[in-house]
Amino acid sequence: MAKRPAGLIYWVDEKPPAFELAVLAVQHIFLMSSTLVLPVVLVTEIGGSFDQVRAVVALTMIACGLGTIVQAMRWRGIGSGFLCPNLCGPNFFGASVEAAWLGGLPLMRGMTIAAGVVEALFSRVVHRLGFLFPPEITGLVVLMVAAGVIPLGASKFLGINYSGEPIRGTNLLAATLTLLVMVGINVWGKGKLKLYGALIGMAFGYLICFVLGLISSVQFHDVIAVGWVAVPQFDGMWQFSFRWSLLPAWAIVSICGALKSFGNLILCEKINDAEWSRPDIRRIGDGLMADAIAVTASGVFGGVASDTSASNVALSNATGATSRWIGFGAGGLFILLGFSPKLSAVLSIMPAPVMGAIIVFLASFMIVSSLQIILSPKPDARKTFVIGIPLIFGLSLQALPELYAHIVPWLRPLFGSALTLATVLAVVLNLLLRIGSAKQDEAPT
Repeated sequence: MAKRPAGLIYWVDEKPPAFELAVLAVQHIFLMSSTLVLPVVLVTEIGGSFDQVRAVVALTMIACGLGTIVQAMRWRGIGSGFLCPNLCGPNFFGASVEAAWLGGLPLMRGMTIAAGVVEALFSRVVHRLGFLFPPEITGLVVLMVAAGVIPLGASKFLGINYSGEPIRGTNLLAATLTLLVMVGINVWGKGKLKLYGALIGMAFGYLICFVLGLISSVQFHDVIAVGWVAVPQFDGMWQFSFRWSLLPAWAIVSICGALKSFGNLILCEKINDAEWSRPDIRRIGDGLMADAIAVTASGVFGGVASDTSASNVALSNATGATSRWIGFGAGGLFILLGFSPKLSAVLSIMPAPVMGAIIVFLASFMIVSSLQIILSPKPDARKTFVIGIPLIFGLSLQALPELYAHIVPWLRPLFGSALTLATVLAVVLNLLLRIGSAKQDEAPT
């Protein structure tokens, strides 16, 4: 039985009062909207119309909201019962663009459904693979998830869009002030003020960005021009296609997304149990099934594939509110926003400095939690190499991807992301070094 951590204000099954629940849900919605630019870029890249862009964004929001609600459920075989919201998945973006270029939105939708089926199958067997994920490896997965958001956070914080671009002073100033507000409330805030640190910081960030001219009048006009309520639709939205040649790549992307969700759900367990020692693989498998439902729904509805959000999990840790009721509220509101072009437009114009400050703020919690998981068992020589070697090569891939530009073709999927590379290396090393340890244990003394 889990033991309540000392710093939580609302534990996983505790329902906050209605007003606080609504405010906490809104905080999560802002983070969930942080990747809504991805469907905009995707549809624009293939020459889609404004109506298509708006509809794909709205349908993505509806699928993410549904996934957030299902994840918060605790049904037999479906849902982890944790606050682990969904957002538009960056992991799927490259594959989605490729499919959209080859066969338009119908092919992207069909391949997204296939990816959801792959993750659903993986979720049903993951409990048999628990021996592959001892605490040190699960901690490494969480750490690599945090490392994966650092480049995005740093680039938004500094106002840099491409390599070699100079740091933008106004961006840096706005992001720094926003971060200081969030950190200050979290460190010195008393009582329930800590619950709203991220939201207060975001509101302050919007204000600072407006004063510094980082939110343009064109963006405001776009928000004003759209209506309040509309059913998202466009010609051909219920058309689907499929290509077997794309399935291997999409299957790999799906498993990588499942590994990321695996780490996010471990973090959920960790922050909700003061005596946490190892993951509940069956419960995580149920959470992966909920994630698979969200991915499949993205394809069926016509949006871009969704993914669980590490930033939102870290936000629940930072605010001390991990109640799954917040997941019901955030998911429900996100679905409603999918039917409100005006409100979704407000979320979609979040300034880059605000995004950067939020990511830096939340990644700090993720890094500390991952280190606590890694160091929870007593370190020994085997664990040192099981963690150290994958971490070195995983971070090298993230920092210097050109080092692996000429890797042999059959190994390229392994080097698709730092998370995948580090996780696979850690699992393989753990199995190999465990064989050696077993032989030593059996040797006569």
